Amino acid sequence: MSHCSGYSDPSSFAEDGPEVLDEEGTQEDLEYKLKGLIDLTLDKSAKTRQAALEGIKNALASKMLYEFILERRMTLTDSIERCLKKGKSDEQRAAAALASVLC
Repeated sequence: MSHCSGYSDPSSFAEDGPEVLDEEGTQEDLEYKLKGLIDLTLDKSAKTRQAALEGIKNALASKMLYEFILERRMTLTDSIERCLKKGKSDEQRAAAALASVLC
């Protein structure tokens, strides 16, 4: 795992699935997880970045958070752009998939 030990494993979001969205306080929980995943897109490990991108994509595919995205649009686009330019094929695929969900 990365130096961001306060955040959950990015792959854990995919395991949580849609039932996370049914719990009380879900918007805050989801936003907290997304903030952690966005931070993990800057990690040194390519696998961590890829898992974070996939976690963000899965979260946004299940519930669109317009204001959350709007407030972080530059951070998200910078992360996607960096992964598309410098990442390997799996990371580029994950970044492109996230970009398509955001469009």
